[in-house]
Amino acid sequence: MGKLIVVACGAGINTSTVAEVMIRERLDEEGMDDVEVKRILIADIDKYVDRMDLVVCMMKIYREFDVPQLKGMPFLIGTKAEKKEVLDGIIELVKD
Repeated sequence: MGKLIVVACGAGINTSTVAEVMIRERLDEEGMDDVEVKRILIADIDKYVDRMDLVVCMMKIYREFDVPQLKGMPFLIGTKAEKKEVLDGIIELVKD
């Protein structure tokens, strides 16, 4: 099984969808078709803790995980360069 990126937000709909689409597009560009991107409600994150490899948070999360955690707000309000920086970071983390 490939890696799992969880995109977590308060409702699991709007903000996480924007990030999910951008992440999927970048993964496709990189030819990384073995990486799953799943948008979820932050309230449901415990269902994924044991299998997620990376968390992209669209809101402040007040807990720690055993996997890298990136802030996803640049997908919504960041510059093109800030979005690229987050995407580059995601690619590097899932390549490891």
